[in-house]
Amino acid sequence: MRLVSQGSARGGGQTSNGRVGRMRDGIACLDALAAHMHARGWTAYINTPAGRLAFMSVQDPHDRAECNIMAAPAGTTGDWWYWFSWAERIAPVHAPATAAEAIIRAVQRPADGP
Repeated sequence: MRLVSQGSARGGGQTSNGRVGRMRDGIACLDALAAHMHARGWTAYINTPAGRLAFMSVQDPHDRAECNIMAAPAGTTGDWWYWFSWAERIAPVHAPATAAEAIIRAVQRPADGP
């Protein structure tokens, strides 16, 4: 499956507060993670809703479980991390393979599992 990006976050210039630059950084991080998800047979596509943080939807190829992932800096350190949509850190963005494995484990875990 091919990565699909939607929206306008890739276009435009740098704003005075750097928001567009950060959006591009987040999309680049999500692109790297999407490649690792695709290599494992998962569907991954990026959404860039206007005025909101870009996110990637990933889907299990076997049972169609899906979750959303974001890339954003941590509040205290500024280091970039992958995050589940429920605000749980996954892995630093410099480790997309580690993040892919953690996402797969979390999505495939039984609902009442640890």
